[in-house]
Amino acid sequence: MKTKALLYSVAAGLALFLSTAAQAQSNVNEAFQTARAAVSPELQTKVVSIYGTGTPVAIQKWYIIFYDGAVASHGRAVLVENNQIVKTYTANGGATYSADLTFDPSRITGEGPALSAAQGYAAQHNIAYDTVHALLKQTSLTKPFRWRIELFSSGVCKGYVYVNAVDDTVALFAPPGSATATGGGTSSSAEDEGNGFAHDVKKTFLGIGGDLEQFFTGERTVDK
Repeated sequence: MKTKALLYSVAAGLALFLSTAAQAQSNVNEAFQTARAAVSPELQTKVVSIYGTGTPVAIQKWYIIFYDGAVASHGRAVLVENNQIVKTYTANGGATYSADLTFDPSRITGEGPALSAAQGYAAQHNIAYDTVHALLKQTSLTKPFRWRIELFSSGVCKGYVYVNAVDDTVALFAPPGSATATGGGTSSSAEDEGNGFAHDVKKTFLGIGGDLEQFFTGERTVDK
């Protein structure tokens, strides 16, 4: 009887923990509402990029960069985790952000459908993965507004699924090291469509990678 009671107690505690963890996670819109409090009102409608890391079904950390002409990079980053502001800092990823490529927060689309679309594509093409990096960024005034979902398995990139933010359909897939993923030459019409977008995103990821490395280790080697 004591064993059963202990098991029930453990099960109840685990259920409560999972429930609390699920409630603590914030979707992209909630993360933005939290992050905007860290910047002045005139910056709150000028989003440069939104970057998240997490599991195939949920993002745990959001890095939201606002345009800020008062700093050298023109970017002010806010890290949101568990719907709490963890850190606010100048984005020093080696790039200077453009005021022309900011987007209004009303255009932010929920990451859930994009993650689901990536899951569906991965299942259809037998791509196993356990974590994701998600990026929403306006790369050009004339190019589609898309989520870029990078798939990882045990820390190894398995490819990139581009999902249209307008209708949550998969636009294209870029294998790791492909022309689309690296911004080099193209080998298909689909890759040609996404090439410029991927090149811009690659530079953004290198910049964010430098910011993350500096944040966690105090050093910066990614973009040197």
